[in-house]
Amino acid sequence: MGTPWTVEQWADREARVRTRALRASSEAGGRRVLVHHGRAILKRYSTSFFLVTRFLPAATRARVNLIYAAVRYPDEITDTFPLVAEQRLARLAAWRAEYERGLACAGIRAALDSGVPPILAGFCQVVRETGIPPELYHAFLDAMVADVVPRRYQTLDDLIDNYIYGSAIVVGYFLVHVYGVSAPEAMPRALRSARALGIALQLTNFLRDVAEDSGRGRLYLPQSLLGEAITPVGPGDPAALARCVRHLAAVADAGYR
Repeated sequence: MGTPWTVEQWADREARVRTRALRASSEAGGRRVLVHHGRAILKRYSTSFFLVTRFLPAATRARVNLIYAAVRYPDEITDTFPLVAEQRLARLAAWRAEYERGLACAGIRAALDSGVPPILAGFCQVVRETGIPPELYHAFLDAMVADVVPRRYQTLDDLIDNYIYGSAIVVGYFLVHVYGVSAPEAMPRALRSARALGIALQLTNFLRDVAEDSGRGRLYLPQSLLGEAITPVGPGDPAALARCVRHLAAVADAGYR
């Protein structure tokens, strides 16, 4: 991962991308500008995923670039930009409103003409082309809001339903719609697999980042599993924490399988 862009760098790049896309001689030309922008974001922020996407067919890879940009920018609002909580929430709310405006536009050029951010102009086109249910991106943004105003999750089901669903599962659903299935009847199975993988990946991240998340005031390990591992005044029984970690690791392993 490269050095994250500052708020100003993001704004400057978006402005230049908008200008280039609107100057393109066709809708397809404008789309190529946005895809290239998404590719630059992916390359900057996820070297490993960027390398993996090189194996995808060109049309699929282009859509994945646009999806990645659409999930990366809100994540930067939530975690990276030097903002207070109220500013983060305001930016996420504005981004959500722009998404709705983008969905109402007929295409990329129309969205850009109306002032929709280039990232969302491209992503909304992917939503229209692939049949991604529009409400899934709202669920993703709900998870970003939950990170700004963190709460404790009582059970694993509570964590999955009220956080992991939006933060990871729906992103897998995006990709299922982009990759496609061999036959319509295979879609439910593909979505179940995406759900299992999303849960596994997110739990793995939680177990890796317990200390980092704690520094941000977040605790994703379910209270019912922690037991005496965490007390109101700090760390409690190390053995209880180890049991919780082992249990969640086993859940993640089952998801990978």
